Amino acid sequence: MSDTTESMENVLPDAFRREHWDSLFRSKTYTDVLWHQTTPAKSLAQIETFAQPDDAVIDVGCGASLLVDYLIGKGYRNLSLLDASEVSLQIVRERLASDANIPEYICSDIVNFNPPRQFHVWHDRAMFHFLLDATERRKYFEVMQAALLPGGTAIINTFAADGEIECAGLSTMRYDRKRIEEELPEGLELVDTETFVHTTPKHTAQNYAAFYIRKMA
Repeated sequence: MSDTTESMENVLPDAFRREHWDSLFRSKTYTDVLWHQTTPAKSLAQIETFAQPDDAVIDVGCGASLLVDYLIGKGYRNLSLLDASEVSLQIVRERLASDANIPEYICSDIVNFNPPRQFHVWHDRAMFHFLLDATERRKYFEVMQAALLPGGTAIINTFAADGEIECAGLSTMRYDRKRIEEELPEGLELVDTETFVHTTPKHTAQNYAAFYIRKMA
């Protein structure tokens, strides 16, 4: 499938996404999936660059990532976790044990999310690249703008231009600076980009791009 496809047949309704990810987290051990990181060093460094421990941080499409464990270990307490899969959020609750009451857990499809408050940092490890339809991408940015405080930072990680065209059984989009700038609405400013390599649990390499976006005051 071309990564430029925009037809409505590629739109994944929220029920489909919820069922897809619930099924995946029920059927696979989350530490075996290709996007798993035993030490989420990149995301941790990204968040620490833009957020102090008292700042409000939302991890969008968090899955069952260990990132929240590490953030709590670093003293972060004002944390929200958003995912379409209740199964993945329950995995996190159970794993955090006595710390399970620290994060706010939000089970919602991103395009239907109504932010209850605003955040200093919006972190997306690898969710945006699953939005194949332009309408859903526009909605994503509308939600993101509503969720960010003025001057707040969004960190969006996607497959790079030479990255994967499929992940977790779903087609993906791939991005570079030019393409992400074409997606950004007024009021959001791309301030920096970088590329990096994720080494999967199978010791294969995946090329990622990181985009640092500021909500203008």
